[in-house]
Amino acid sequence: MAGRRKRSSLLFDLFAANQRVRSLVTTAMDGAGLKPDEYAVYSALFEFEPISPTEIAAIVGMPPTTLSHYIRAMRERGHVDERRNPQDSRSRVLTLTVAGRSAHRQANQAFEQAYRRFMEGIADEASVKAALAEVEGAAADGLARLTSDTRARTG
Repeated sequence: MAGRRKRSSLLFDLFAANQRVRSLVTTAMDGAGLKPDEYAVYSALFEFEPISPTEIAAIVGMPPTTLSHYIRAMRERGHVDERRNPQDSRSRVLTLTVAGRSAHRQANQAFEQAYRRFMEGIADEASVKAALAEVEGAAADGLARLTSDTRARTG
């Protein structure tokens, strides 16, 4: 199939690659208790807690409004504790509960299976990480310029 594909833009190719990565992770995590997007939020909490919702959104590249949906579900499951931020009393910080850590651990096993399979196809991890950093920077810059252009037109 790859030989039959026409050349497309780099942005389209990245979009398609993202869809394949999402399929890999979704398939591996089927039945693991968390969906991939939820797992990303749990993982950010696990790695960086205590952490504010704003910081989680930035780490996982998720709009704050979307993140609030996941945090609400985590609260309902008893997977997250929320308390006042000691550095800024106007904001809150989150930590995983024992049940939240258990859910993360279970989902992590499935994620690790996907990761091992994925890494079997990567010859030079450092080069891929460098290219990914460039892609992320270009996406952030492009979004900022596009947002600025939109504001200027509607301003």
